[in-house]
Amino acid sequence: MSKLLKWMLSLSLIALLAGCRSKENSDEIAIYQLPNQSYSQMMSYIIESNGTTIVIDGGTIDDEDYLVEKIKEISGDNIVEGWFLTHYHKDHTGALAQYLESDKADIEIKKIFYNFPEETWVSEYEPNRLLDIKQIDAQLYKIKENVVVELNMNINLGDVVVDVLRTYNPEIIQNAGNNSSSVYKFVVNEKEILFLGDLGVEGGVELMELNGEAIKNMDYVQMAHHGQAGVSENVYSLINPSYCLWPTTDWLWKNEDGAYQTDETKSWINKLNVKENYVAKDGLIRIDLK
Repeated sequence: MSKLLKWMLSLSLIALLAGCRSKENSDEIAIYQLPNQSYSQMMSYIIESNGTTIVIDGGTIDDEDYLVEKIKEISGDNIVEGWFLTHYHKDHTGALAQYLESDKADIEIKKIFYNFPEETWVSEYEPNRLLDIKQIDAQLYKIKENVVVELNMNINLGDVVVDVLRTYNPEIIQNAGNNSSSVYKFVVNEKEILFLGDLGVEGGVELMELNGEAIKNMDYVQMAHHGQAGVSENVYSLINPSYCLWPTTDWLWKNEDGAYQTDETKSWINKLNVKENYVAKDGLIRIDLK
């Protein structure tokens, strides 16, 4: 073996070991709220905790490239240990569906967690969204360790604990797709973060009935349905968050034509002792959870 080849192999081994050490020794504990890369509303979060990388939803097709680049920057080893989906709408699953369809190898996804209705149910109760679920369903098989979450399931990923507090209920057909949202409570470094997805009024009532005690006094809450027309005020009052995560675009936040219920939701939050509102319209936001 030539000296040049030995030197090149040594450099490659050093780089590989350095990458492994970077991941293993990473002490970052943070949540990232990603902004929309197109006009569309969307929802996308990355949690990094001592070398464990977790994604929640991910946004639209137009958000895919930005999301993947951020995962690579944040993770250190391009591995996502768990990808959690709240529901099947394309502004939440489009980026993941697009990435899986492309067959790229930029990142490795170990497990996807979700609970979606059957396509026949969507065809009956939300036919205009049938293509959304077909697109994500068609790609999920590419990940070997898919997990269909169940009510009160407890999931451990590294030092992150996830409780499934609510899943799709086929009997709730009002606001069908949004109310199919699974609700996840993440415990990261003793901080409790509640993800509501696009949960609506009816789903919010069920959540309180199923797990009212478990959602009290959260450190962080993701505002349901982008901060408008989501769960009712009494749900937020029960959650009583210290901080609010708004996956909300500039046009939705401003609500200049008054077409949305964003202002009403803001008024509810203003009554609580919320320390800070983090809004996606403001760009990439990193929140230290140490």
